[in-house]
Amino acid sequence: MPYIKKIFNDQKYVILWLTIFSFTFEFAFAWLLFEAEFSQLFESVAHRLPPSLINFLGVSVGAGFYSSQILAFGYSHPLILISLSLLPIGLSARYIAGEIENKTFDLLMVRSIHRSIIPMQLFIFIMLALAVQIAALFAGTYTGYQLFSLEIDIRGYAKVAALTFFFFISMGAISLAITTFQNERGKAVAKIVTFFVILYFYDTVVRLNKSLEYLTTYSYFDLHQPAKLLRGQSNIGFGILILLTITFVFLGVAIFQFNKRDL
Repeated sequence: MPYIKKIFNDQKYVILWLTIFSFTFEFAFAWLLFEAEFSQLFESVAHRLPPSLINFLGVSVGAGFYSSQILAFGYSHPLILISLSLLPIGLSARYIAGEIENKTFDLLMVRSIHRSIIPMQLFIFIMLALAVQIAALFAGTYTGYQLFSLEIDIRGYAKVAALTFFFFISMGAISLAITTFQNERGKAVAKIVTFFVILYFYDTVVRLNKSLEYLTTYSYFDLHQPAKLLRGQSNIGFGILILLTITFVFLGVAIFQFNKRDL
């Protein structure tokens, strides 16, 4: 797969640093919660927070495994959301809209390869890169679990990692679909980011407003609630099924649009 090799050569150091960050972040989270005993401080503060804010965090105050829930929240922490979304958004914009903007697809087209190979191989690369990052997240949890003898359900965290993977590959498919309609890298990034910010803002509003809480069912970000999954309040099979449906629909849109557009 020469196109995947090209992308890897371009992005290998970015992937390396993001992977190191993912491992370090989750390991540090485990250390803070269980070794530095910050969980007691977090829980004392949490009891004073409005219920709507607790609902937004996705944790249940007073539960016997509060620290474990907060550790799971690390998989959906804003810093992790940003770092894991960098590759799906950045790579889609760089290797579709960016190549169109720079008129560099001509070099690939002379090799008589089918157009659909390009978005497909790009998506496969995004999947592989995300798999490495999320494996690093889980490795951070597992290292803390072993090193600090944590009393956590490590199998539950494996499920959290799996759900996180499918959530972000769906984000990759959506990003790819949006960017196939664009001619400039900057505009592609702006539109993708705007789209996800709107979805995140919607999720935030309905979680913070008790009267709108019923609308969380229709929130994209509700599909990725690690603490709820750990508490057994969400079905991982159903969540993955919905995320795969989103992935296949938007990947199909991306391939169809890329095949018919001018390069």
